[in-house]
Amino acid sequence: MGVLMAGSWFDALADEAANGVSATAAVGAVLGGAAGAAVAGASVAARMADAAGGGSWSFDKDEIDAVIKDWKALAEELKGDRDLFHAFGLTSVAPSEDEPTTQFVKTLYDGLRGLDESNRSMIKYVYEFIGKLEEARASIDQRDALAAETFPVKD
Repeated sequence: MGVLMAGSWFDALADEAANGVSATAAVGAVLGGAAGAAVAGASVAARMADAAGGGSWSFDKDEIDAVIKDWKALAEELKGDRDLFHAFGLTSVAPSEDEPTTQFVKTLYDGLRGLDESNRSMIKYVYEFIGKLEEARASIDQRDALAAETFPVKD
């Protein structure tokens, strides 16, 4: 599943670049489930508010926690993929020293290097996005605390 997820993630980013679909919405579709729907829904709401000339949208704390959990799971899958690339590279040895064989192994290593670079880029993007989600969650917590102080609940 890890390699499949990375491929789906790449497709989501490619869709963003080609069609202007937000990575959040694309990854929400890739992740699926309630958390994926929350991400996609928030992204659609944000685009609709922007198109209407303003407005607002919000996550609730449980939704954002679920989305962060899914993104962290994606980061772990990407790390697992990276480990597979490295292990495959370590076990790939040319069975002979003839030109076609050595050229094939060189091409294989070049491909693995490309996969590794892409994977590292995806991991970086995922961790940066997790950081943004955690900042948003902290902002929600701060606003909730301020609202609780402004309107204290009396027993």
